Amino acid sequence: MSTKKANIYDVADLAGVSHQTVSRVLNNHPSLKPETRAKVEQAIAKLEYRPNQAARQLVTSQSQLIGLLVSGTELYGPSGILKSIESEARTSGYSVITISVLSRSRESWMDAIGQLRGLNIDGVITVALPREVIDEVKAALPDAALVVVATEPSKDFDVINIDDLNGGLLATNHLIGQGHTKILHISGPVNQYESQMRKLGYERAMKKAGLKTQVLDGDWSISTGLELGEKIFSSKDLPTAIFCSNDHLSLGVIKAASHKGLRIPEDISLIGFDDIPEAEYFLPSLTTVKQDFIELGEIVIAKVLSNLKEKSKNETLFMQPKLIVRNSTTQLTAKKRK
Repeated sequence: MSTKKANIYDVADLAGVSHQTVSRVLNNHPSLKPETRAKVEQAIAKLEYRPNQAARQLVTSQSQLIGLLVSGTELYGPSGILKSIESEARTSGYSVITISVLSRSRESWMDAIGQLRGLNIDGVITVALPREVIDEVKAALPDAALVVVATEPSKDFDVINIDDLNGGLLATNHLIGQGHTKILHISGPVNQYESQMRKLGYERAMKKAGLKTQVLDGDWSISTGLELGEKIFSSKDLPTAIFCSNDHLSLGVIKAASHKGLRIPEDISLIGFDDIPEAEYFLPSLTTVKQDFIELGEIVIAKVLSNLKEKSKNETLFMQPKLIVRNSTTQLTAKKRK
């Protein structure tokens, strides 16, 4: 036997107010007395009332919908950002329509943009997408509040990024501080902003220390970490430390080292980037650079909502990553320097 869902009139009766007053509370009308608002909110909570989305849209001209376009949802970074944004949006009373796109397929992202146009969304968030996709979003949805995540800074829209350049500096300087001078970097995809910035951080740290850089271009996959690791460890001139552009690459390198009879960190120190949940349980546990996706989601949604109220000057905000030191890196000994 089903229980009848409460409606706006049930809330009004319980709170002892008119249904118009309940509507004003739902739409954050500024003229309400605090005690009246409190009575209505208590009634809403007691009855577990959920306002009809279509009815609210007629009153406010807002859909309470945010479109999220994201590429690479199988990867830890984009999926972590996606989850944090969806959670924070729900907390703020918004629903998120997530559409996964192929960043290099114009047909894919134009179809996604077309879907969002038909939904009368209030805001759009893009994650890890090229500039040409973002330009199409701006042109097709000019009235939607736009916030861009994990893309190169621009004066044309708001950008929220992890400070990947500083993350690259943190990782490389940690190894340099342990006495390593032969440090190799395995990068992510050469055409992606996050990968480029992490590589740049590595190069700047090495240059400042007067050290020679060595970079192998990769992607974000474990299999590439294994393949490149076996290539590195087949050489007679081994590095003493490796900085991988993400933790999955590091996992592949750990397996390659095992295949070659090398020990981490005794023979090779290893550091990753992301701090995936499994990183603590690698063997050995992985030193890495942590991205705070929960805080990023909070900032992204706050920026969208702020732009819906009053559009301000576009800005780029950088979230600072944090070095997490575990067992995969160690001080370079005099014996290993030879």
